[in-house]
Amino acid sequence: MDIIHVQGSGPLRGEIQIQGSKNAVLPILAAAVLIEGTCCLKNCPHISDVNCMCRLLESMGCSTYWDEDGLKVDTSTLKESRLPKELVTSMRSSIILLGPLLARCKEASLDYPGGCVIGDRPIDMHLHLLKEMGAVFTIQNEHIAGLAEQLTGTTIRLPFPSVGTTENGILASVMAKGRTTLLNCALEPEVQQLCHFLNAAGAKIEGVGTDCLRIEGVEKLYPVTYMIEADRIVAGTYIFSAVATMGRIGILNTPVKELDSVLEVVKQMGCRLSLEGKHLEVWQKERPKAVSLVQTQVYPGFPTDLQSVLMTTLAVSDGESQIEENIFSNRFKIAGELVRMGAEIRIEGRRARIKGKEKLYAMSLLAEDLRGGAALVLAGICAQGNSLIGNCHYIERGYEDICRDYRFLGAAVEKIVRS
Repeated sequence: MDIIHVQGSGPLRGEIQIQGSKNAVLPILAAAVLIEGTCCLKNCPHISDVNCMCRLLESMGCSTYWDEDGLKVDTSTLKESRLPKELVTSMRSSIILLGPLLARCKEASLDYPGGCVIGDRPIDMHLHLLKEMGAVFTIQNEHIAGLAEQLTGTTIRLPFPSVGTTENGILASVMAKGRTTLLNCALEPEVQQLCHFLNAAGAKIEGVGTDCLRIEGVEKLYPVTYMIEADRIVAGTYIFSAVATMGRIGILNTPVKELDSVLEVVKQMGCRLSLEGKHLEVWQKERPKAVSLVQTQVYPGFPTDLQSVLMTTLAVSDGESQIEENIFSNRFKIAGELVRMGAEIRIEGRRARIKGKEKLYAMSLLAEDLRGGAALVLAGICAQGNSLIGNCHYIERGYEDICRDYRFLGAAVEKIVRS
């Protein structure tokens, strides 16, 4: 098992460049299924979830490769609509291929997606939406087989603004017959990036950035070159890292407009922010202040993906804070590990009550999910002594090289490969 060794460090200092967005590139890779030809994705992050999606595309007969321009995806040779179980069950976002496969191949076959350990993420909304557009599904022993001779546009109101369901609806609609209207859509920037990519390829999507998308089906989409924007969750991770360590760092290529709710919280903690273009300077001059209550919400609210690093930061803040988790049922998995490090955290249903401590103490820890794993690395930086974080493969799903990034900021963080 590979582990990350973290030596407790002083305040972080330095500059860091933010990688391309994980949550944007995965649906864009799925969208490439609809385009017969080669697309180029610039600033595509080198993370394990992207590698898994590429393997899924290759299992369908597509070609993927990296060159100096970015990730190239050629789907002109696509011939297989059945997805291999070992890949589907390792990454939940594989469900996003269902809509494009039905649109292009008229059929799709996959096992129930896996890879999520932070709470229930039912796929019922995905299936209901696609049924409304004419798809027929057979489900047996958690295997899903879908047929759609012709997807047809209609009006669909989502019961919840689910990001994945919104994206599957977009992907199924852009080449469907007629007009599709999707209501109560997710507003996340990643959804907007998917729409921009598809419009660049010839789709007709109106209402981008609103909760009502109007999509006129087209007969053909065309290969494009597209720049993946910076990852707002990775940027948020390092913003909170500066706050937790009382550091002063520069963040290049910061998606500031997507981080309003995050920046509002760090300002309450006493953080000084200075923005010049897309260069954000983050300076926490003294121990961060507690925040009375932070509630995770769908965008543009505070993102659930940053709740774990927020918890680590509040664990070393001055005073008592509360976090309310409103998106996923099992996002407080990190609390037990932080308590072992000396944090004072009490979980009461969907709320975590955190009394900040001046010090955390080094421990051997286990990551149990992607964002919680990153938060444990930060906790190790804040702690006295040397910590070890196991299961670092979770972290590699969303961070290109978290050890490299923290070293750029002056921390002593190193991955140790054990055979």
